[in-house]
Amino acid sequence: MPVIAAINGHAFGNGAILACACDFRFMRGDRGFFCFPEVDLSIPFLPGMIAFVKKALPYYRFNEMKLTGRRVPGAELAIDHVIEKASTDQDSLLADAMAFAATFDKKRAIFAEHKKRLYKEIIRVINEENKPFIDNLALMV
Repeated sequence: MPVIAAINGHAFGNGAILACACDFRFMRGDRGFFCFPEVDLSIPFLPGMIAFVKKALPYYRFNEMKLTGRRVPGAELAIDHVIEKASTDQDSLLADAMAFAATFDKKRAIFAEHKKRLYKEIIRVINEENKPFIDNLALMV
């Protein structure tokens, strides 16, 4: 099924990346920012994180955001088609996201095949390119 994010406040770092992993995004226009503060925290993006963000943001916007850490409001993201809509407030955010979700025919088995093919390269990047970075972190002792 298509996955729709309803962003009701700030989406920073991994929250922004998780929103990018969704198929569609709605965000409040009156509150919250979308931001990649990793540059200010000296945290590098994993290849899989980059792959998810690149599917959701135009390259110029991602490049600007990841190198500056700038907080971008919903209205600006709507211009770039990063989000479907910058809703006026909390109530309209949920209403807008639910109305959009209602447009999908829930019986379409083709969604799974479309997404499998569409995101094949992202899955490959996660499985192959993330591994060396994660293995070197030595998360388990």
